[in-house]
Amino acid sequence: MATAGMRCPGVASSSGRGLQWPAPPSLAAHHCVHAKCKRALQLRTAYKRPVKYRRPSLIVSRQATADAPAKKRGRKPAPAGLPTPGAYQQTLKKSFTVGGLGLHTGEYAYVRVRPARAGEGRYFVRVPEGTNCHLFEIDEPAPVDAENLEGDEDVLDQDEEDMQLEVFRQFLSAQEGGYMGTFVEYVEEEVADKALALFGDITEEEEEEGVEEVVPRAEDEVYVQASVDNVSQEQYICTVLGQGDHRVENVQPLLSALEAFGVDNARIEIEGGPEIPIIDGSAMGWCVEIHRVGLRLATNPQHKEKMRRLQLVPKQPVTVREGDAFVSFFPEDTVRLTYGIDHKNEAPIIGKQWFSWAPDEDEHYRWEIGPARMYAASLEYLYGMRDAGFVKGGAVGCAIIGFGDRWYEPDQVRYPDDEPVRHEMLGLMGDLSLLAENGNAGLPVGHVVAYKADHDLHIKFAQALQDSCTRADLTAVKLAAH
Repeated sequence: MATAGMRCPGVASSSGRGLQWPAPPSLAAHHCVHAKCKRALQLRTAYKRPVKYRRPSLIVSRQATADAPAKKRGRKPAPAGLPTPGAYQQTLKKSFTVGGLGLHTGEYAYVRVRPARAGEGRYFVRVPEGTNCHLFEIDEPAPVDAENLEGDEDVLDQDEEDMQLEVFRQFLSAQEGGYMGTFVEYVEEEVADKALALFGDITEEEEEEGVEEVVPRAEDEVYVQASVDNVSQEQYICTVLGQGDHRVENVQPLLSALEAFGVDNARIEIEGGPEIPIIDGSAMGWCVEIHRVGLRLATNPQHKEKMRRLQLVPKQPVTVREGDAFVSFFPEDTVRLTYGIDHKNEAPIIGKQWFSWAPDEDEHYRWEIGPARMYAASLEYLYGMRDAGFVKGGAVGCAIIGFGDRWYEPDQVRYPDDEPVRHEMLGLMGDLSLLAENGNAGLPVGHVVAYKADHDLHIKFAQALQDSCTRADLTAVKLAAH
């Protein structure tokens, strides 16, 4: 599918003069989007803080051209405010709650992710109905009341016009890179839905609230540690931990985000169904919540100070193979992941894809992997899954679906060139996070290469890698150079 070189209708270009910018379409008729943008502008005006530059689009594909050569390898600092793993164990500053349907069970569940003590790691706890459901509310954007703007309406209108023009220019640039949606969809995805993340941490009220007290884990409490030793069954469609009433299903998107953001210790309470909500089919919802509440150093009453974070540094290659599918590890001095898939026969639009990512060299997980939605090679595959007892829930738009040489819903695609393989990388990271023990790192130091693997093969590889190592292969994460 050719995506490069697209132009917005009505936009002309002339040699030597570049694009001639038209007036951007009005958002006034789109009340939800318009209200969110208004709120963002209100916050910017009230606190007199300029909007910091954010990457224009999380869905624009990168294509090396003569004018834009392929990026060079090297350390890229994460955007301001995005948490990352550190040399010391971390946890959340505050808890957050998310509710939604489980993709395969179709049951509704509330998940509250809470701070935990250093050394506890990430673990799941079943809580009674009514424990956390009241904490989750779907925010409806309220209309802006001009009387409450305290005389700033004139300035706000001008700011809104300037901001809308700038966003429209970014939208046209995104189309050049392959974005397929409308201007309103771009604003909703790239601006409105980020208003909370962009401005939510500048209010004085939140600064005064401080951090949430950690709830100690009771000695007799039943919990399921997020560990490779607790994987309960072979199931290629998702990863399941625990047994019986304490079973937790489809854990990999949440664990993937926690690992990538450096949330080493977390108490994850589940109320309702046994499956983690699918949300929009990616890990972006978890990314936004983690970013919103922020991180802090994790502590433990047994340790007077912060605890160093350890990471697994295997010394020998390891490979697990089934047919032409495999997952391999090769020693290297940095964390690096590479994934390959092949759907050229059943889904030419997907075809063959490879994606490689190293957290110390590439852009943050929040931009590169987290937003990638789950996918299906065809509608027939989805029907087969449902007939087999899966895919009983999920919201509209939580998956992108192949339809021969095109997408069934092209507007749902966030990465036109390689979203499916990025989502496979997301799942691999979630499964490898189960190697974490006692609040330490889950991703091993070295190069993990996977090809046409499923969750079952991911877990078998993680178990084989764990068996190949000893305590001597755990080393402290290096302190950042100042």
